[in-house]
Amino acid sequence: MNQKNPKDTQNFITSKKHVKEILNHTNINKQDNVIEIGAGKGHFTKELVEMSRSVTAIEIEEDLCRTTQKAVEPFQNIKVIHTDILKFAFPKNADYKIYGNIPFNISTDIVKKIAFESRSKYSYLLVEEGFAKRLQNTQRALGLLLMVEIDIKILKKVPRAYFHPKPSVDSVLIVLERHKSLILKKDYKKYQSFVYKWVNREYHVLFTKNQFRQALKHANVTNFNKLSKEQFISIFNSYKLFH
Repeated sequence: MNQKNPKDTQNFITSKKHVKEILNHTNINKQDNVIEIGAGKGHFTKELVEMSRSVTAIEIEEDLCRTTQKAVEPFQNIKVIHTDILKFAFPKNADYKIYGNIPFNISTDIVKKIAFESRSKYSYLLVEEGFAKRLQNTQRALGLLLMVEIDIKILKKVPRAYFHPKPSVDSVLIVLERHKSLILKKDYKKYQSFVYKWVNREYHVLFTKNQFRQALKHANVTNFNKLSKEQFISIFNSYKLFH
């Protein structure tokens, strides 16, 4: 496997003051079990074990696992797991929150995994600012796919100077907040293919002209370039009726 060493692309926040400042923007408390994505050198892990009921820290790098283990040595409420988060199976019958300072090269995969495979009501992630804006953009496929499961909010700007080594862009702390799914599980594949055709503007593949007019009218669309979440789901529901 000649995958790039994650340490080459990882940026750490080591200042206790900055770590606390960021975690203060979350709602993690003593009742919570936390799954930490990318424990790194354990700087966040150390604070998370003190503020929550238990922490399961996932880290792909063996030596970083050891560093984290050392950092949290006296604590009993911590489990450090040496694995790739993309291969990790989220617990099926447990409540937990997620926290992670995630590597940029797999940010999209991690966010999708959280949205579609986890049960977490609140997931807090440190990500590049531009990436956060892309996640919120419902003109793009990723934003449309995610919005049926989660709302995405930017909670705090995190200056690049907080990180070592210093990245070339600013980061933000975001929360992915789960809501009741806007589509049925059995419709997900259909929704996915609808979304990709929609963003490619292949409306003629999805609807006849008359069907399209009806769908837009039924969704009360006045501004075609600024559809609300409700309007988009309404158009998808019309598509389901016609097919």
